[in-house]
Order: sequence, then structure tokens, then C-alpha cells
Amino acid sequence: MVTGLRRVWIGRLLRRPVLRAGAAAPPASRWPLYAGVILAVWLSYYLYAASLGLPFLQEDSTHILWLASRSPLDSFLTAAGDPAYRPLGKAIIKVWYLLLGQHDIPWLRLHNIAFNALNIALTGVIASWLDRGRARYLSGGVAALLFAALPFAYQAIPWINNFFYPLENLLLLGMTAVYYQSRQRHCNRLLVLALFLCFLAPFQIEYGVMSGGILLTLEVIWWQQKRQPYPWLGGVLFALLVNSLYVLRWMTIPKQAYGFGLPTLNRIFLISTYFLQGLMYPIAPLARPLMARFDLNDVAAIWAVCLPALILLVGYLLKKQQWAALLLGGGWFALLNMPALVFVNFDYVVNGPRLLYPPGVGIAWLWGTAVAAFTLVAHKNWRVSISALWQPAVATLFVLAVLAANAWFVRDRVWHYRLAERPIKQLNAAALHTAPDEQMLVVNFPSWITPKADIYAMGHHGAAILPFYIGMEALIAAHNEQAQAVREIQFTNVRQEQPYYYGMLGEAVDYDGLRRHLAASGDVYLTQWEATEVNLVYAGRLTGLSPVKPAAIFADQLTVSLAASAVDGDAITITLNWQIARKPEHDLTVFVHLYGADGQLLTQADGYPLLGLSPFWLWETGQTLHDQRALTLPPDAPPPPYRVAVGVYDPALGARLPAVDAAGAPLADDAVVLLVISEQ
Repeated sequence: MVTGLRRVWIGRLLRRPVLRAGAAAPPASRWPLYAGVILAVWLSYYLYAASLGLPFLQEDSTHILWLASRSPLDSFLTAAGDPAYRPLGKAIIKVWYLLLGQHDIPWLRLHNIAFNALNIALTGVIASWLDRGRARYLSGGVAALLFAALPFAYQAIPWINNFFYPLENLLLLGMTAVYYQSRQRHCNRLLVLALFLCFLAPFQIEYGVMSGGILLTLEVIWWQQKRQPYPWLGGVLFALLVNSLYVLRWMTIPKQAYGFGLPTLNRIFLISTYFLQGLMYPIAPLARPLMARFDLNDVAAIWAVCLPALILLVGYLLKKQQWAALLLGGGWFALLNMPALVFVNFDYVVNGPRLLYPPGVGIAWLWGTAVAAFTLVAHKNWRVSISALWQPAVATLFVLAVLAANAWFVRDRVWHYRLAERPIKQLNAAALHTAPDEQMLVVNFPSWITPKADIYAMGHHGAAILPFYIGMEALIAAHNEQAQAVREIQFTNVRQEQPYYYGMLGEAVDYDGLRRHLAASGDVYLTQWEATEVNLVYAGRLTGLSPVKPAAIFADQLTVSLAASAVDGDAITITLNWQIARKPEHDLTVFVHLYGADGQLLTQADGYPLLGLSPFWLWETGQTLHDQRALTLPPDAPPPPYRVAVGVYDPALGARLPAVDAAGAPLADDAVVLLVISEQ
């Protein structure tokens, strides 16, 4: 008897029940799906096209360096020295490198935008399959648009990062779509393809081990719809088997060990709060004014706004009998959040909005189906009363408001990424002109940038540029494919306040620490932060310099000469050689003035040498300083000639130091004219 029952159950597991077509879907026009997908793909390109010019960011550099001495196959065989085993994306990047002979960064970034476009299309198409009602194609179009404007994708797409998130979603969505069609059409070839994608998904990123749960959800949906007498578990068990084998492989393969410890109830609660905010992202911004109005903390405000909204959303989908969208959308969201919920800590999550990109598909399905169902107006004798049009009007305004708000959000974050584009490229260019064994010193280089205002109550939704555990040497080596000695430090005395928050890379030092680093380095570069751009500027150097004949002497304490000059349009650059003849008794600083032919002061570049990094009192007698200054002609500047005059003054007294030329003759205005520009 028992043996017979076992045979029956084993037979059920192995024998696929016929998947019936289900209730006939009412006729509906497909144009909302096509229009929604096309607009969503365009929106995605509009949001992320500006990221194509970005250099390597965040952990990109470490992955590129890890691949340098390995073949595409090696990424599947080992992860030694890498904190994660994610070989598929690495292999693709290496293949392109071998084909192109270089890492073509815009081309690699285009992959993420293309993968995201395919994800948008699949999200819309699958949403239209889940909804069997008259609004099914509208569900697909709205879901595609909402996924395209997912605010948390701003961190997943601009990073190359081995295409972890966009390609992973593509594999899981492709598996879902192909499995759906294989069961609909009873096609074994499609079934094999779906199970192959299921097998491949974990090798892109660990989210792929949830593929078995996704297939089980599909089987439950068809059973709940009475389209099959029982869920077929053959494909599900295969998925769980390959997922388990991957986990075993992941645990045993050589890799850099790291972990966040066992989960605690408090950690799970906080992460769940952040994920609840993500699930309810269309209305989650209401938590911020609630915090201000009732003096609530972020956690209380999120639950006060999002939990009632979640109950209403689920209740409405149940009322409309949208079981398929509710089960697959909710299941997708829960399954793909599970790895982060269990294995990482709260700080990692709130600093990683990209973690909501894979579950974002489920979010789009839930909201897209609900909006489409709400939009649908009941017809009576093919007439629609004017009063019934308020529902589609409200739904349309809601979608437009969500798209506009999140399009602004993403564009703003991409702009903050682009602030770091120029200094990274300037750094790499400077490294190419520096001897590899000579240490560059880089001051106040960007680590992260974030806007001062955020629309979400919880999370740090800024641009992560370069974390402290990566370092600039890795950044340079990944871009230039050659090593460069470099040291990064923070010197907050020259920090500039901006309309955004920003963090800087390296050890924070005072003047004593700065002196130590200056004395041990070659060329010195300072990051200059401005409201709309950031530049890495050559400041000068203090090592490897020989004394030169002075052009002027200031109070027998300092000498100066012109080392180099350059004129490029309205930009004038001069490099000064300073030597400390006698250590100054008082604080002294420099003025560099540009005069017109009539003696009018046109512009100036004042301050301590090396862009403020090297006051004279920091050094002893005999020290030589290479000091670069930049002058910019004003738009209304008269035609040349121009004169560049240099002097020294005591800021406490506001008096210039007496200046003489090399022969000891006094100089007019206690300033030496080091450069005359006769042509522009």
C-alpha cells in the first residue's frame, strides 16, 4: 500500500499535468503594452545615457584587476582574492577585453542599459500574462513604466560591477518567461532552455538561488487558477537541486572571506523597514513630511505611511481577484530580498539602494496591476458616464506624478555621479605622466557625494564613488593598466562647502601630517570642489627640486622665479619656484595679480603655495617649493598686453614685504613682473 502511494506521488512529481488555457480572456487592445514598453525603454535611456561617460566606480576597479591575469574560464574555477563568486559577468568582461584589446568602458556600460531595456520589456510582457482581465495589456504597460522609473536602480545601472544586477534580472525574467511559455505550449525545448537559465542565474549573482522559489510560485498560480490538477514539482525540484549545488560550490570555492554575522531581530526589523519603504516607493515620500509634522523618527514614519498603504494595495488586488500578480509580484519581492535580509547588515542595506533593483520587478507588477485595475471603467451598454472617468484620470495623474518624481530623482543622482567623472579622468591622465615609482599625493579626492535633500525617510541615496577599502592605486591601475604609487589624504582646512554633502578619501591630517606627506611625495594634486563641477588640479611639489637663480627677493626671507608658464585661451597657468632663504618670523602669503595694459587689476590668485597646502612657516631654511597658479581672464578683459606680478604680504598687518630684484634694486609696488603676455 505504502509502496503504491509512493509510486503515485513520484509519478506526479515527474509527470507534467496538462496546463489548460484557463478562462477565456476578454478581447483587449495591445497598444497600451506596446506604448508602455516603448516609452519605458526611452525613459530608461533618458535617465541613464549620461552615465555612459562615467569611469570605473566603486568596486569596478577590483574586479578589473582581478581579471587582469585570468582567463574567462578562470572566473568559474576560482574566486581567490575576491569577496564573491560571481563568475558569469567577469567572464563576459574578460571576453570583451580579449576581443577589443582594452576595457571599453562606455561599451561595457551600454550593456547595463541594454539589459535594463530588456528587463523593462519582459516585466511588461509577463505582467500582461499575469492579468487575465480586460486591462491586462494596460497592466503590462504601466508595470514597464514603473520599473523603468524605479528610483533605486540609479545605483545598479551606472556601475559596471560585472553587470551583477541588470544581467541577473534578465536571467530570472528570461527563465520566468520561457518557463511560462514552455508550460503553456507543452514544449520540452523551451522547458530545457528555462531550466538552463535557472542553472545559469546563480553564477551571475547569488540572487539566482531564488529561481526555484519563482518556479514554484508559477506552479502554485496555475494550480490556484485551476489550470492544472496539482502543481508540477519536477522543474521546481530540478531548480532547487541546481541551486543547492551552487550553494555548495559557493561555500567550497576559494574566495576572500567576509561576513556580517548572524542576523538579529533588530537587524531584520530595520532592513524590513527599508524594504517596506522600497515596496511602497510611489507613496513612501509622504513619510518625510510626517516626520517633520509629528516629530517621528524614520522607522515610525515609514510604518505609519507604508503599512496602511500595503494593506490597501493587497486588499484591492484581492478584491479584483488579481491572484497571479499578487502571488508572483509579492513572491518575487520577498524571495529576492531574502539574501540581503539574512546575510548582510543594516548599514550595508541603507547604503546600497541597488539591492532593491532585483526585487523591483515584483514592485512593478504589484503597482502596475493595481493601477490598471483601478483605471478600468465598467461599461454599460458601451456607454461610460462622465462621472466614471474620474478613475482613469486619477490613475493617469498618479502614474505621471510617480514617473516625474522618480525621473528627477534618478537624473539628480546620476548628475552627482558625474561630478566625480572629471577628477577621476584627470587623476588617470596625471598618473600616465608620472614615473610609476614616484609617489603622487592627492588631497581631498571624492569618496562619495550625496544631495542635501532626500525624498525618502530612510537610506543614504547618494553616489558612492570610491570606498576606503578600494584605494586610488587600484582605480589608476584599472584604468591605465599600469601601477602607480599614490597616497590619498584629507586636509579639511581647505575644504569648501557646497550645495551637496561629500566625503573625501584617505587619512585626515593636520598641518604636521600634511608636512610629512608633502616631504615624502612627488607631484601634489588638490581636489577643488565647486557647486557644479569638481576638478583635480596640480598644486606643485617640494621634492626633487634644485635651487635656481631668483628673479626677486622678499625681505631676505623668500626668493621667487618663474619655472614655467602656459596660455590657453582665457586660462593662464604659471609655475613659481620659491625658496626659503630664511625661515619667516610671521605668517606670510602670496599674491599673484594679472594687470591689463592700463595697469588695471583683471584677476588674481592669492594664497599659500600649493593651492593653500604649504604655508611658508611649515618649512625650514633652504626648502624649495614648486607652486602652480591658475588665472582666468574675465569675459570683459581688454586686449593684451597683460602683466603677471607676484609678491608676498603679511596678512595680519596687511602689508607687503619689501621686494628687490636679483641685483638688489627695489621693485615697484614690492612686486616682481614674471610674465608679460603680448598675444592672446
